Amino acid sequence: MFLIIHNPLSSNRKSKRKTKRIVDYFQKKGIEFILRSTLKITNLNNYLDKRKNITDILFLGGDGSINHLINNVDLQKIKQNIYLAKSGSGNDFLRSLKPLKTANVSIGEATLDDKEKVKFINGCGIGFDGLVCHYVNNDSKKSKLSYFINVFRAILKYRRQSIKLVIDKKEYNFKNTFIASIQNGRYFGGGMKAAPKADIEDDNYYVIIAHNLNKFLIQLLLLTIYPGWHRFIKSKITILKGKNIEVYFNEPTIFQADGEVKENISKISVKQHEKRLLHAFSKNII
Repeated sequence: MFLIIHNPLSSNRKSKRKTKRIVDYFQKKGIEFILRSTLKITNLNNYLDKRKNITDILFLGGDGSINHLINNVDLQKIKQNIYLAKSGSGNDFLRSLKPLKTANVSIGEATLDDKEKVKFINGCGIGFDGLVCHYVNNDSKKSKLSYFINVFRAILKYRRQSIKLVIDKKEYNFKNTFIASIQNGRYFGGGMKAAPKADIEDDNYYVIIAHNLNKFLIQLLLLTIYPGWHRFIKSKITILKGKNIEVYFNEPTIFQADGEVKENISKISVKQHEKRLLHAFSKNII
């Protein structure tokens, strides 16, 4: 039996249409299922312990919903197959998972100011990256253009900083930094190919730094990120790779993990937390 979990608040409630299409399909095929909202299951591990007839889980949600799942559930205790299907305004992780269909996914962990630990599955970032997500999350009129519009709001507001970056004990320093993003998946911002060579099964993470830029140049640069051409602008973009990553900011700023925001953060330390087999859902697999 399938347990279908959906987030009714995802994508300004538009996810309800996606959920209905999935439910209609399961009913048409005569596949047994239970439908539950993320708002109704307070502890998924306990819920599954009491329902041994559930063999598969289909989780409907965007990057933020998946982030909530990995931060509130012990994935290693879940023995059922976990399938993911997009149902939200941001689905960048699924853009990396779908071509693989099934992957032993690296789930990262960021420690904030040596205190709070936050897991991420697609990517995390600090500074400008976090400010954009802050604006997107507080946008009451989300649409396909929301990320792009709020990027320009952030460009006008953001104060560039110098940062120190330590990757596998090697130190780097950058001035006038806009973007400091750490990627497990290839995409961010609704399809921007930020880390074209990233592999969600790899133990390493890609670090993308946009530096020595003014507000005009960062606008031009953003146009190159969608096809992944930014990696050729080596004087302004530095892409590094490593397992243990530390980022230091001079002043407290905003951090984001899979689009979920934390404020007043000056340092993040990133490493792999665990690996978990995940499946991209498609109708031809059942």
